[in-house]
Amino acid sequence: MVRKLLAIAFILVLVLPPVTSTAIYLYSDQGDMPLYEAISEKEKVAPGGDGDIILALDLNYGFLNESMREKALALLSEAKAGRTVIVGLNTLRTLENDRPGILGVLGLTINFTKTGLVKISPNDHLKFTSFTYDSDTYGIALVGGKAKPVLLSGDIPVVSELRVGEGRFVIIAINPSALYLDTKNPAVAEFVVAIIRHYKGGVPLTSVAIGALASAGAVAYALNSHNPRIQRFREFLVGLVLALGAYMLPAREILKNEVRRGIYEYVKAKGYTTVNDVASMFSISRTNAKWHLSVLKRSGYVDETEVGNTMIFYPAGKRREAIKASLLENRTRREILKMVKEGKSLSEISRVLGLSKSTVHYNLSILEEYGLIKSREDGSYEVAEDT
Repeated sequence: MVRKLLAIAFILVLVLPPVTSTAIYLYSDQGDMPLYEAISEKEKVAPGGDGDIILALDLNYGFLNESMREKALALLSEAKAGRTVIVGLNTLRTLENDRPGILGVLGLTINFTKTGLVKISPNDHLKFTSFTYDSDTYGIALVGGKAKPVLLSGDIPVVSELRVGEGRFVIIAINPSALYLDTKNPAVAEFVVAIIRHYKGGVPLTSVAIGALASAGAVAYALNSHNPRIQRFREFLVGLVLALGAYMLPAREILKNEVRRGIYEYVKAKGYTTVNDVASMFSISRTNAKWHLSVLKRSGYVDETEVGNTMIFYPAGKRREAIKASLLENRTRREILKMVKEGKSLSEISRVLGLSKSTVHYNLSILEEYGLIKSREDGSYEVAEDT
């Protein structure tokens, strides 16, 4: 029995992934979204929410409402609380605009300037394809003081780090969002992903191994003892091992479960689903629905993203299609999008549908937020090219 347990512990060490940090992406306008989408294709990043790593690459002061400006200022508090906060050029400017001298209090000296073309190159810690950044067009922040350079390009610190409280304040001296929006250069996304992965890290497998093997003796005793209390604990352990075993099924075994296969086929046919939707459609509990979806996600069959305040699950690689399907399941939004295609104004849409202008504007803002429409300089809207 002990030998079997030790074997199980060793297998768990081999198959369990390291515990990693979660990353979230904060944005101030639609210009930030192309880079987010390119990043999320390579690395798990959520658009807002809670996370150990906060990406605030381009919080542009001119696009922020009062609430978002408070969030920008709260970045320093997030770092002090133990998070890794990664900021870009415009976020630095926003902090300085809203609270002049706040970066100096941290012991930072920052000179917003132009230095011509800057070659951004990888090093031993960050792996990505080299690219050129035009600081005369996009600006650059020369960082000094207490910040410690992490990535250097010539004599210019492109990525710098400062310990703040229990966490880190990481400064990217360039504006990657604007550069990617203009160039669609995949190396820019690789650069940001490399930084995320550098800070994501995880619990080393050796630590997991030590923990698993150190527990083996105690668990072995529990599996062999005749003590009534220990026997009840033994029953719990057996159930736990079975649950773990089911969760760690090989990918080829995942769809052999009839319910799970049905859920996957349903997601493919509909384009997306939610936990509540699956629970209702398959007459199972929300806990069971969430578990099946998590198994499908772990095995690469589906992925997830947040739309509004709802987490949706969709076939892997179909994020944009899933977001569109989710938004347009709402009849009002479908009608509004149709009228935008016809060139109707906000007032015309409001009159035809019998809705208040504020309701129409709210739905238009949601469609714009997720890239289905875009606003013109005159305040009207047009459908995005690929919608």
